[in-house]
Amino acid sequence: MIYFLGAQRHTNQIHAFLSHWGRELAGRIATITYEHLLSGAQVKLPRGTYILQSLGSDLGSRNPPSPARQAIVRLRNFLVEHHGPQRVLNDPVTSLRRYDLLKTLRERGYNCFAAYRADRPGSPERYPVFLRLARGSMWNPPQLLRNEEEYRAAVARAGDLDGVLAVELCDTADSAGIYRKYASFIVGDRIVPRHLFFSRRWWVKEADLCEPAMLEEELAFLDTNPYAQTLLEAARIANISYGRIDYAVLDGRPQVWEINLSPLIATGISSKLSERTPVHRKFVALFGAALDAIDPPAA
Repeated sequence: MIYFLGAQRHTNQIHAFLSHWGRELAGRIATITYEHLLSGAQVKLPRGTYILQSLGSDLGSRNPPSPARQAIVRLRNFLVEHHGPQRVLNDPVTSLRRYDLLKTLRERGYNCFAAYRADRPGSPERYPVFLRLARGSMWNPPQLLRNEEEYRAAVARAGDLDGVLAVELCDTADSAGIYRKYASFIVGDRIVPRHLFFSRRWWVKEADLCEPAMLEEELAFLDTNPYAQTLLEAARIANISYGRIDYAVLDGRPQVWEINLSPLIATGISSKLSERTPVHRKFVALFGAALDAIDPPAA
């Protein structure tokens, strides 16, 4: 059995997946909320594989650690002691979060763009940049700041800069002005390709374009998984064994934006998604095989 541990809003996403695209996996997956674990209620933790989500924004600050984070650290240590380290995915202490991940990948030559803490002296070395929080997600595109004057004005408007990052734009548009946003899941030692979105906007959050040739390219991406080795190296650098890597590709190399530890696996079935049904079905098969690898089903 595979147990997803996370904040309730994230375990709700697991249930939504299991009620639609992931129905065939429903008998192998259960969820336990951090809220329930931290309530003082007695919770059984039977033998199985445990996936820890929500290691950042839902557990409070790292310095000093919040009581909730401390409790999750103790829980992970208990699970490792009783079930073995191979049965516990992700670590709230050593898994790299957004800024440390981007900084490390830049230093090691994986990413060609840099990220900066906006609350520290100095300015970005290259423009344009955009501001975002070190934790959490954004749906609407942030403003692109094209020079130091615009950057300084945006920083002044932001006020409290604790946890604010300035990230260099890495422009990956092709010759036709199309941006591609890739996503792949990390599941143990496997990389599972999730989707390839196309858009004319640089801030890509969904499949804005879905022409037949694009769908064919997306399906080929799932079939060939061309960036698996590089992504697995990035996941190991981050010490993350479950999550979704969001990235683009520049000159044939992945440019990692983030690793989401509480990712939406798949949205519900709707007519809007009907043309991409083959993508979802192929992904679910690959995802299920990866889950089997970390927690082999009983014979």
